[in-house]
Amino acid sequence: MPGAHFRSSDDSREKTYCALDVRELALCPKLWSTSPGTILYDIDVGAYGGDYTAFERQHCADRHGAKAAARSKAASFKVSVNARDTSATYAPSSWIYYHFSRFLNTQVHVPVAVYRSMDAAVHNQRVVKPALKMVGDRRNMRMLAAGWRFLDEVESGQADASATRAALTDEGRQVFGVLLDNKGDRYGVDFNGTRESGWGSGQNLDFQKTAPFLALRSELPLLEAAHDGVAQARRDPKMAKALSADISVEQVVFWMQDVIEITLLDFMLGQQDRIGNIDYNWRWYWIEDGKLESKAAHGKEVPDTLAAFSPVRLRQSAINDNDAGVRHGYADFAARTHMLEGLRHYSPTLYLRLGKLAADMGAKGETYRWLTQSAGLSTSEAETVAKRAVQAFELLQADCKAGTLKLDLEPKKLLMAPGLDETETASCQVSEG
Repeated sequence: MPGAHFRSSDDSREKTYCALDVRELALCPKLWSTSPGTILYDIDVGAYGGDYTAFERQHCADRHGAKAAARSKAASFKVSVNARDTSATYAPSSWIYYHFSRFLNTQVHVPVAVYRSMDAAVHNQRVVKPALKMVGDRRNMRMLAAGWRFLDEVESGQADASATRAALTDEGRQVFGVLLDNKGDRYGVDFNGTRESGWGSGQNLDFQKTAPFLALRSELPLLEAAHDGVAQARRDPKMAKALSADISVEQVVFWMQDVIEITLLDFMLGQQDRIGNIDYNWRWYWIEDGKLESKAAHGKEVPDTLAAFSPVRLRQSAINDNDAGVRHGYADFAARTHMLEGLRHYSPTLYLRLGKLAADMGAKGETYRWLTQSAGLSTSEAETVAKRAVQAFELLQADCKAGTLKLDLEPKKLLMAPGLDETETASCQVSEG
C-alpha cells in the first residue's frame, strides 16, 4: 500500500507465508467459534510414515490439542463465507486491515495477512469433508456446520455463481483466501466491555463505557481524564470487579491510543464483529539512549538485561479477527454507534496520517487506486472505504477546529516524561505533500 510503513518483520512474515507448501503441511479444520478455517501445522512427517494425512486422521479431531502434537502452527487459512445461516467472513478484509494499520502506523497489533490459494479439490478432501463429519449435528456448532456445508457446496460445484466467485479462482480449481496467524489472549470486561446489552449496537455502546473510552470523552487534561475514565467505569459493578485496583495511568493512556486506532479502522472498513474479539500481549517498555524501546514480556519478573532501565509492563492490544469488514451489507457499528463523535483527546500523529489518507481517498489518488488495482476490491467497495475515510477526518477535524478535541494523546511521550500533565496541542490543519 503506497505510504504504508512496513517493518522488516512484516516482510519476513509475508515471505514465510507465501513460501508455504500445503503439500508439506498437515491441514486441520477449525472446530471452534462460528466460522470455518484451516489450521496449517508443521509436523514431524517421519513419525507418520511420510503421510501428512495420517496426522490429520489422528489429531485434527482434538481441536486445539492438535497443536501439541505438531512441531508448530504455520498459519491459519480463511476464505470468504457469506450465506443466510453462516457467520460472515470476507477474506480481503483481513489484508486491507493489515495494510491500513501500517499506513496509519498503529500501536495496536494487526497481524500480517497475505492472499493465498490452494487446490479446491485437495482442500475439500483433506479439510472440508472431515470437518463435516467432526462437527456433525451438534446443536452448539450449528453456525460453524453451516459454514462448512457452504464451503462443501462451493468446492463441489453446487453453489450459485456469486458464492463461487467469492471463494474460487482459476476457473474453479483454486479456493482463495487469506493466510495469517493470531497472537494474544482475549481481553475480558475491562477492555471489551460488559457486552450485557447483546450483539450489535448494544455491545458496541457497552464498549463505550470502558475506562479508556470514557477517558477519551472526558474534558479534563489528559492524565486527569485517564483517572476520570477509570472512576466512571467503576460505577458499573462488573467493570469495578474487572479493573485491577492498581491499574496504572500509563496503561489507561496506552489503552486510549488503542481505542482510537481500533475505532478508526473499524469506522473506515465497516467491521461488524469487533466487540469481544479484542486481544492483548504483554510487553516491556523502557527508555534507552533517549528512545522508547519495547519487547515481548514473558512473565512478570523484569529480565536481568532490562533491570537497569526500570521498564514498565503494559498490555498491547491486538485485533486479530478482521474478516467481517469491507464487504457491502456488513453493519458498520463504529459509525452506527457514533464512536468517532464526542471525543476530547486524540493522537496528533494518527490525526495527521488520517488527514493524508482522506486527502488521497477524496482525490482518488494512488492509495485509492491501490484498493482496486492491487488489493482486489470492487469499485463500489473502494468508493465506500474512501467515503468513510473522508467522513472520519471531517468529523474529527470539525471537533478539533471547534476547540472540543485536543490533539494531546501521545502515550510514548508520557513514558519518556513521567508525570507529564498535558502535552502541547497540535494544529488541526494537515499540510499537503
